[in-house]
Amino acid sequence: MDANGSRHLLARLAIGVPVGSRFEVVAIEAGVQLQVGDTGTLVSLEDGRAHLSVDLRGELEVDPHSVTLRQLLQRTA
Repeated sequence: MDANGSRHLLARLAIGVPVGSRFEVVAIEAGVQLQVGDTGTLVSLEDGRAHLSVDLRGELEVDPHSVTLRQLLQRTA
């Protein structure tokens, strides 16, 4: 694994959910524009930043080490 791959893996492990999954915010550090309980989708992890599409808040970029997410299970019909 190269340096970029290991950084991506560390960011993925820090944030707690895979790219493309629905999430709920379970913990945040001070200064992050999220609230515990917010939901959304993890759009991407690039260059040490997590790009989130947050329901009712729009799109945000955060440090993946400053927020902890939990994956939401999606219902199927």
